[in-house]
Amino acid sequence: MKCWRWPTTYGANRMPSDHHRPDRIFTAVLLAGIFCALAGGLLAGAVPKATIRERLEEAVSQQVMEGFRKAGLMAEVVAVHLPTNVDKLDPDAAIRPLRAFLPRKAAGRYVISLEVTPLKGAAVKVNTTVECVAVVEGWAVRFPLKRGTLIEPEDFQRKKIRVTRREQEYFTADSLPGGYQMSTSLSQGQLLQFHHLEKVPVVQRGEQVMIHFRRTNLTLISPGKARREGNIGDLIPVVASATGKRLYGRLVSPGIVVVE
Repeated sequence: MKCWRWPTTYGANRMPSDHHRPDRIFTAVLLAGIFCALAGGLLAGAVPKATIRERLEEAVSQQVMEGFRKAGLMAEVVAVHLPTNVDKLDPDAAIRPLRAFLPRKAAGRYVISLEVTPLKGAAVKVNTTVECVAVVEGWAVRFPLKRGTLIEPEDFQRKKIRVTRREQEYFTADSLPGGYQMSTSLSQGQLLQFHHLEKVPVVQRGEQVMIHFRRTNLTLISPGKARREGNIGDLIPVVASATGKRLYGRLVSPGIVVVE
């Protein structure tokens, strides 16, 4: 039996090697292209290193929001103002707050001081200014209400808004108080504030009352009329029916006025 062997000379009879085959070359080129595409995607999706300005803004925002959380206040940070020269600081520097942030109200501008310690060199104090708004969850009017309207729970709905000042003026209790009426007119969507409410008078103008004239160890009672509406504890003018004289007395209970 005769065995075949590789030719030792170049020529037409030479067998082509595997790495010269067109299909293998195409596969290698295709794999190289896929590898380059994947590498480029990874580089493009890599997260860039945070700058010192971004790190300071993040540190200030976290400290402020933590202070609001401990104080039980609802607020949001809308802007952080940094000195113009912070970009010259070491981007890898350590950052720490110099004092605790303990706010009494949510909305306003606050100065937050940070200590920035570079990898080489002395620590630097950086003063920042933070602008915050209060997030108020109160009672919004469902439809327009006129002055003097007795408030009812179905007239309002819970709503959150952002305010820049005086957030304590908004009525934020979990339920609406009874015995109150509107002291002014409100349009649909307005949030209820304390000065929008007034107690419903227990005595109306012109209503019959009993006037108690108190003297030392002596009390005289006479009917009369109220000349102004009022609530318990108010000093209101009354007119005694017997004399027609105008007097001022304190409303101590519904229909009873004490003149001393």
